[in-house]
Amino acid sequence: MVKFWVESTETLVKYDFVNRLTKDEMKDLKAKIETELYFRDNDHDKDNFYNFFERELSSLLNECYYKSYRTKIECHICENYISKTIRKKFEIVNPSKKECTIRIPFGAEMQRVEQVESSRLYQIKKFVVDSTDFTKDINERIYILDNCPENSDAYCIKVHTYWDIKVKKKCTIDMVIETIVPLNDVCFSNKITRPCKDYSVIFILNDPSYQLSWHSFGFMGNHKDRIIEEPMDNGLEIGFKDWILPGDGVVISITK
Repeated sequence: MVKFWVESTETLVKYDFVNRLTKDEMKDLKAKIETELYFRDNDHDKDNFYNFFERELSSLLNECYYKSYRTKIECHICENYISKTIRKKFEIVNPSKKECTIRIPFGAEMQRVEQVESSRLYQIKKFVVDSTDFTKDINERIYILDNCPENSDAYCIKVHTYWDIKVKKKCTIDMVIETIVPLNDVCFSNKITRPCKDYSVIFILNDPSYQLSWHSFGFMGNHKDRIIEEPMDNGLEIGFKDWILPGDGVVISITK
């Protein structure tokens, strides 16, 4: 008994007991140690950095994220409107052990275009989740509201729908959207809704009489030194090869 007691005590003192703990037990131990370190003499509800991290940021580590998010926009200047073909392909990873439901939103607030029906302004041409094609299904659920009462400006047409997918470990989304906007609608914005590890946007313009300009916003806007810009003959590619946060993205505009 004495031998057992001495060995157990040495194990505790030398921290060897950690090797015997399960993953859940180690997480529980970590939480207790952090409580002792940060909250022994502090209020648990105090508005300090640790509380902010636990409440706001650490949740991102356990939620789904984009392993990669790639967008390619082909922009065509027509006689009385601008058409865009937007191709998006992204991989969602679920780091937790539990299956979760992810909502994929579709939609835009759009202007009217002369001689173009509202139903043609925003069209989903492809929507594939892993190897399953849901293009027909998503188009049956698309909702177009003309003269939207929420908008008092020129953007009076609201297009909206969504698709919920279940993610166990990971899944890949592949979609193509075609839009038509008036000639004065010269900006295109692209932003992410989840943390992203590898982000890139390619913008191609078919008219040499127009030029491109762009800027980043959110976290990306404060780390311009880490943005990769690759000019192309008829467009440009913008990339960020590090983590970015929900709400980050770029705005691209064209000028005659």
